[in-house]
Formats: sequence, C-alpha cells, structure tokens
Amino acid sequence: MASETPDQPDNPFEPGNGRGSNPIAVVSTRAGVPLRVAAIEDDRTPEHMECMGTFFQDRLIARSAVPPEVLEELEARDVFASPVRLGLAVMEEDPGLQCRLFALLPAAQFQETDAEEPWAQSVPRFEKAEESEETDEDTVVPLLLGHIVRFRQDRKHPDDLPAEAVDILQTILSDDDGPSEIVDKLLNDLRG
Repeated sequence: MASETPDQPDNPFEPGNGRGSNPIAVVSTRAGVPLRVAAIEDDRTPEHMECMGTFFQDRLIARSAVPPEVLEELEARDVFASPVRLGLAVMEEDPGLQCRLFALLPAAQFQETDAEEPWAQSVPRFEKAEESEETDEDTVVPLLLGHIVRFRQDRKHPDDLPAEAVDILQTILSDDDGPSEIVDKLLNDLRG
C-alpha cells in the first residue's frame, strides 16, 4: 500500500529522491491500458484515508492509500474514461526490488486545475506541468497507483534491471497472479 511522507519525495522521476544512489529502471506501456479505480476495503488503510484499488480487466493490480478527495476528484474528472499508459519505476532495494506503478496521465487534463484542489497536491510535478506555457501532447503527469515488491529469489533477470522492469510490467498486465498477491505475501512475511 502506498504512503507518502513529507520528508521523502515519492517521485522516482526526480533526481535526489531520498533513496541514495541505487540505479533506477523506468519502463512504460507504449499504448494506453483500460483501467478503473475504485475505493476498496483494506483493514491496513490508515485512518482518514481510503484504499484506492486499480483494476485491469476486473483484476486488482495495485492499491494505494489516498485522501478521500483524491478518489472523488478522479471520478469527477473521469480521468480513466480513456485508456492510459502505465509506467513502472524499479529500484534494487531490500528485500529485492522496490517498484512504483504509475498511471501516466496527459498533462492537458490538468491545465485548468485549481492548485488548491487537494488531489492535485498528490500528483508529482503537477506544478511544473501547470506552469509550462507550452504543453507538449506527450507530456504526462504520473499518478502513483501503488508499490510492488519482487523478492530477490523471484527475479527473472538478476543482472539486467531494465529487463527485470519489463518482466514485472508484463506480469502486472498478465492473467496469472498479479502484484496484489506479491504485496500480500510481503505483508504476511513481515507480520511473522
């Protein structure tokens, strides 16, 4: 489940993200993927937050804790009415690989957004996209969907981080056990 802390920016696309010098591999889908987000029940959700589930073909692929206003605003703007590209940032960090899954939303959707809207504050680099006088059609705003862990022993390409990132993104979009199973396994292992 995702959680952001003010002391550590949660944007792997920015240098100096508080994670040291570990290499990062970033991959994305070439085409949009039909996604749906909705509030889901999860007893690990912090108080005053909602668990936002992201679904691909009716299968849960990611979860994150967000303020209730974020879900309301995403629904009001119908952000996922059209397929969106997915991005995945992968870093080598215990217990293997730490990954962040993002929806890469067209920046044009947010040009007229009021900066006071609470959900806009959770979007990395939102202000930079808004301040730009010229908006390229390819400019995207990454929206964090969730965190994924791949254990060291489960790696398919131990010496090739970009190939591993591609494999993880393919796994997320495949029909077999998705990342929610991996997150549940990690949480259960940590609980003992």
